[in-house]
Amino acid sequence: MTTIAPGEATESSTVARVAGELGLELGEELLDGGSPARVHRARAADGSEVVIKVLLAHHGAVDGHDLGSFRAKRVQIDEIRAGAPRLGQRYLPVLTALEGEGWAASVTPFFPSVDAAACLRTRRVDDGVPAFFTQQTAILAALLADGYATDSVAAPPGLIADMHAGRFLRRLQVLEQALPDDVGAARLVINGVPCESPKTVLRQLNDGERLTRVAPARLWFPAHGDANIRNTLVGADDPTDIRIIDPRGSTEHWDPVYDLAKTVFSLSVWDPLLRLGPRIRVQRGVGAPRYEIGYRHPTFRGYRTAALDYLAFLDTLPVTAELFADDPHWRERLLLTHDLHVLAEAPCRLSDRKPKPDLSGHESTPEELALGHYLWGTLLINDLAARLDGGEPDAAAHLSVTFDAPVPA
Repeated sequence: MTTIAPGEATESSTVARVAGELGLELGEELLDGGSPARVHRARAADGSEVVIKVLLAHHGAVDGHDLGSFRAKRVQIDEIRAGAPRLGQRYLPVLTALEGEGWAASVTPFFPSVDAAACLRTRRVDDGVPAFFTQQTAILAALLADGYATDSVAAPPGLIADMHAGRFLRRLQVLEQALPDDVGAARLVINGVPCESPKTVLRQLNDGERLTRVAPARLWFPAHGDANIRNTLVGADDPTDIRIIDPRGSTEHWDPVYDLAKTVFSLSVWDPLLRLGPRIRVQRGVGAPRYEIGYRHPTFRGYRTAALDYLAFLDTLPVTAELFADDPHWRERLLLTHDLHVLAEAPCRLSDRKPKPDLSGHESTPEELALGHYLWGTLLINDLAARLDGGEPDAAAHLSVTFDAPVPA
């Protein structure tokens, strides 16, 4: 770890400063990530390519997007390399870490790659979906068998309320300040469906002990914690070469369902909103505000198929049978965690100010993306609460909520 003396810093000046300190020639900015960090390709004096990632402290940054979490990623990777070496080999190493007052930076090798869902966007459904699940088999062998299954501890009481629901509720104030008319509404109508606010639904679920019922008995080795499809990379020249980046930044034992739900959330809401752009219409007047939410472009058919089939795919893997042998409610918890990922991502979108162009180049504002996640999450959590009253919910029917949006006019 190298510490650089304090100085007045902006994102661009800090990136340039880090490059100069390390003798790197700056290249293009990479905008594909979902965090507020600025990421650039760069070239070293020996001709090798690396990636510089820089984050400045920002007032109001939510947990996971804050400077402490950024710095802790390196600590978690070191622990993974020591405690789960087979998984550790899949992580791109941190070559150098630097920090100063109010900022931190890391340098990793550049890995020519595509994200884990690229085959669903670039290939026909009947070809792309099998390719996606083949890649997922390799990714989950690394994360689950070589990572999470390495060690476990008894789960503490109140886990779901704290780790899953609590993450959204802790971030809610940021969202309320940015979108007071929307987040402050006790009732909303979304795509024609009357909904209670997420805060109300979560309180009802907690009071009815449904959160307690789906809790796991054990937590497992901290293999990642933020396994969205852009943090699992597939080699551009060799699709069997799988690499992993950007863990959560926590060395506490974790729930593997949290990461499985991140993958589904990437397909159902997060990646489509970032790539396609939200299309939101609102009517205010007497009674609850009415929203229509969809996308500016048609959704990726492969995403729908893969998301709706994902839990059935998990049932085919021996490692999930082993991990969840004494965890009968893991499927319900995965759907709940998925919905909470959507809601908790809404305030995250406010701290990422990088350009987010859709397929036609139209940029989505952080506020649009935050509202889009909040509306989809509200619709989902209301739908799931109703389904939980009837026993184990139909996963495909629940997740279809996000794919049955109105087609752009």
